[in-house]
Amino acid sequence: MSRAAWMLGGTALILALAVPAAAQEREDRTLLPQETMTAIINEVSGERALANVLELVPYQRVRPPSEYGGSFRETVQVRRIAEEAGFSNVRVDTIGADARAWQPTKGELWMTGPRSVKLFDIHDVALSLVSLDANGELNGQLVDVGAGTTADLDRADLKGKFVLTSTSPDQVYDAAVARGAIGVLGVSANSPQRAIDYPRQIVYTEASAKPGTVVWAVTPEVRQNLASLLARGMPVTIGSKVESVQVSGKEEIVRAEIPGDGSTDQEVAISCHLYEGVIKQGANDDNSGCALTLEIGRAYLKLIREGKLPRPKRTINFLFVPEIRGTDAFLRSNPDKAKRIIGTLNFDMEALRLGNSRSYWILQRTPDSFPSYLNDIPQSMMEYVSDITRERVRFRRGFNGYAPSQPVESPRGSKDAFYIKIDKHYGASDHVVYMKYGVPAVMFITWPDMWYHSSDDLPDKQDPTQYKRAATVGLGSLTVLSTGTDDVAERVIAENLGRGLARIGEAHTKGLGYLADAPASGLAVARREARVAVEHQIAVEQEVLRSAAVLWTNRATGQREAGKFADLVRRRGASLLGEIDAYYAVKGPATPTMSGGDASEREAANLIVKLGPKASKTSLFGSRNPEPNVPDEFRAELGLLIERENMSVLEICDFLSGEFTPLPLDELMAVLRARENAGLVRLEKR
Repeated sequence: MSRAAWMLGGTALILALAVPAAAQEREDRTLLPQETMTAIINEVSGERALANVLELVPYQRVRPPSEYGGSFRETVQVRRIAEEAGFSNVRVDTIGADARAWQPTKGELWMTGPRSVKLFDIHDVALSLVSLDANGELNGQLVDVGAGTTADLDRADLKGKFVLTSTSPDQVYDAAVARGAIGVLGVSANSPQRAIDYPRQIVYTEASAKPGTVVWAVTPEVRQNLASLLARGMPVTIGSKVESVQVSGKEEIVRAEIPGDGSTDQEVAISCHLYEGVIKQGANDDNSGCALTLEIGRAYLKLIREGKLPRPKRTINFLFVPEIRGTDAFLRSNPDKAKRIIGTLNFDMEALRLGNSRSYWILQRTPDSFPSYLNDIPQSMMEYVSDITRERVRFRRGFNGYAPSQPVESPRGSKDAFYIKIDKHYGASDHVVYMKYGVPAVMFITWPDMWYHSSDDLPDKQDPTQYKRAATVGLGSLTVLSTGTDDVAERVIAENLGRGLARIGEAHTKGLGYLADAPASGLAVARREARVAVEHQIAVEQEVLRSAAVLWTNRATGQREAGKFADLVRRRGASLLGEIDAYYAVKGPATPTMSGGDASEREAANLIVKLGPKASKTSLFGSRNPEPNVPDEFRAELGLLIERENMSVLEICDFLSGEFTPLPLDELMAVLRARENAGLVRLEKR
């Protein structure tokens, strides 16, 4: 490129960046002033966040036993980065110090015949060894057992042999070893389709090995090659060499703060999980969340020093934890924090290049069983960044021309569209633990993640532009949460009201759809389902507004203000319920009447759901629940409602139907009866 052309291009870029507000419009507003958002956008760095990941997990590795005697690499790096950025009260807490774990130091899997080929070495692919506690050198013939069903295993002589399976090796191991096998080689994949798309990927799994046995995960490609040799009648022999040692099973929590100004004892939190077990090390899951959290804090502190952001009134807690266990340990050992924290942003898998992974960056709201003012803060920020960073056709003839009004991009990042989605609650991360302690928490996540929990979860999939956009949303949301003024509280509750009315409108549209789709014989049922949907959302939005009272400097003032807005929601909701009845009257009987419910509804209304003697967190949410079960999207919320121990079967059914889609009462009753028989719940008459 000539110097003149470079200068012209550079001048155009400077002009485009210098006047980002030229094409701004009223809809491009969020909870902070435009100049504050511009300061945040200019400061947060996708490159710095990516550099943080490279400091934490530059590659997946076998952790040396010596590391268990000190601090883990990730802990050391997070602490260093936080201290250099100026975080306060940086400290490391250790949990599980008395526990013991296994760590392999050597692991090699060989095909020794018909030719000598090293298939895997744990120092090349750390996730290839499934049985971390295996020890010794094993050699034997390989037998293909297909999917590893009982029939597949019974057809073969497995004594003293290695078993090759097309399914996850941990699922076949026990049955194969019981038949005399000395080892299992299998394909651990997130789905059959992912195995086709990524034939060299190994998905993380673990299994404990009995003495004299071993478990390996192989890629779909290697499994297919071995199976092809066997199918051609060629004998295949396998050699496994493994050395493992016992190490401390401790886990580490890194904590840091940006102190508040002392005007309130309220606090907020921003969290991520630095560890998901110390064996699996993922760049996206979740060192990306930790790298992002560090960058959000660094940028916040710099903007405070420069006078572009005020010092927070509420102390900000930064938590880098072992997933779930670390958050529970922190809140359990710091009950004062659990009482003072009024909201948490949880970052779990944040910075994939969205275009490459066919992904969305998703905000998962609190469940309807935990209505909160918090949800609308990051939603507003996400939608703001999405709008200003896309080219809008109606602006193309203005000053900015064919360009976004305010691009949020990194110098070495992608120019991908900012694909975002606001989604319903899903569990399986630290935000759930906060809510167990009464703290509202939302989760940010990238999904789908084509490299989730796998040997391919490496920094090369990360995008500095996505980091910059996520950091803008995160720092904007954190600033709103931590500012702690009545002016900000009024902005937030206005956001809650406007978005809440829209959500009631969506429930109204959903309900009218039930009526529009119903045959004449089903109109009465559809009308009830429609009313349930609207009534449910009215109740949720009223509680959202009441929850915002905590944001006011004077809690009593906040409760008064929130109560006024909750009344507005009730009145708006009543009119929409009237429209449901009016639509029913037009399409159905001339005089709509409400049914008192049939016998099954009356029975369900008189049965209170209590926890059973065998109930536990995993039994409520996990795979141990007996069949039949409710659809996946209902399960987490059903567990939370059961834990209340004060709702009837009918109330639970209506709650789930209102939050999601109509759930037949007989299906829910069958689920609860199965759990009652398993001792997980008790159904008591009112």
